[in-house]
Amino acid sequence: MMKRLKLSFYIVVGSYTTLILISFLMIGNFDGTKVGVWGFILGFILLFTALPFHKIIYFGGRGLMGVQSPEIPGYEHLHHKIHKQYEKEQIGQNQGSSQRQDVLTIAGISVILIAVFLV
Repeated sequence: MMKRLKLSFYIVVGSYTTLILISFLMIGNFDGTKVGVWGFILGFILLFTALPFHKIIYFGGRGLMGVQSPEIPGYEHLHHKIHKQYEKEQIGQNQGSSQRQDVLTIAGISVILIAVFLV
């Protein structure tokens, strides 16, 4: 967990350093509101990249629903596939994907929180 937090910290610091440097080179001075707005956008981009697109595309959101309404047919086979996927992740076969999602989520939320205080 400490490795993920360190990597997230480096992403946040690197992102804001880059934003401040670009702001200083483009405008000529430090403008906190512009850095905050761009940090806000960057935070949402980081959160967007943390989404598991392979699951979203494969299941189309149908298998991720909780309670089924009577009008919608059951998708037990999709729930079973999701359960198998979860078991594989717990065993450790997909640790790289999970670690990447954790790091990007922590970094994205941190960047957004800092951006809120800068704007």
